[in-house]
Amino acid sequence: MKRTLTGLATLALIVAGCGQPAADTSSTSSSSTTSTSTSSTSTSTTIGASTTTTLPPTTTTLASPPTTGVSGNWADEPLIVASWGALGWWSGSGWVTSSTELPVTGGEDYQVVSVSSSGIIQGGPQTELCEPLMNLGVELSDPDRLGEWPGPFGVAISAPWTVQPHLFQTMGDTATYQGHARDLLQSHGMTVASPVITQLFRTDLEGDGVNEVLVVAEEMSGIFSPEPGDYSIAFMRKVVDGEVQTAILGASLHPDGGEDGDTPYSYSIGGVGDLNGDGKTEIVVSGKYYEGSWVEIWEYVNDDLGLVRQLQSGCGA
Repeated sequence: MKRTLTGLATLALIVAGCGQPAADTSSTSSSSTTSTSTSSTSTSTTIGASTTTTLPPTTTTLASPPTTGVSGNWADEPLIVASWGALGWWSGSGWVTSSTELPVTGGEDYQVVSVSSSGIIQGGPQTELCEPLMNLGVELSDPDRLGEWPGPFGVAISAPWTVQPHLFQTMGDTATYQGHARDLLQSHGMTVASPVITQLFRTDLEGDGVNEVLVVAEEMSGIFSPEPGDYSIAFMRKVVDGEVQTAILGASLHPDGGEDGDTPYSYSIGGVGDLNGDGKTEIVVSGKYYEGSWVEIWEYVNDDLGLVRQLQSGCGA
């Protein structure tokens, strides 16, 4: 079956044709707690925002700078694709969303950026994917390398540089981050004594020797409609000016369950990789609901702007 979607924005979530929550712009602030942008029904909340807390920083040894020259047949521009369509590419000065023509002819190689896989796969010529959305993209030789249902889902990029130049590893200390997730959920009106940590990663986005931590907490009972107490939240903890700040990458919170039309969304980390060749890594956020899925590219621009969602693509009804 063919696959795809659309998009671009900055902090909660919208996917054309998939009925996902609307997007806002969010940033972390180096000097104060950033206000939370929240859209909600009477029982359900979709969040995209940043909050600030104070904790000791974590550090790691500086990674080597990224290298170029990975062997392969690469696209004219570093095209980024999901298995259901193209997200866009980096022009050398800015992000370009998918248009009417992709910078490929067919037969290009793509490096996999995924929490579950790596390596190089091949892509075909420009085509339409994900009926009935008919997203512009390429057929991949092994799309399952990017993730299989229910995810997480990663992306692939046709670029010659090392896509993971810095630290990225799974952490095991879930108890500590249960507490952080509990406090974050409490700040948004949900009381969860022991949040379920489904993903926990340590990374160094900027290669500056200071670790960021990516966390996903989730417990979803409802499939077509949320049950009371359902939650899914993905967030990053980052040291800025000696303080640890918490930035939400996506959240679907349902303290009282849902009404007709409410949809429970599930968030995850799909991968981390350098997607524009600047030596810093971006975050791939993955999401799904009962009849669709999507991926987003988040870039940590700087300490003033914080995280910005740059590209997205998805497939669903």
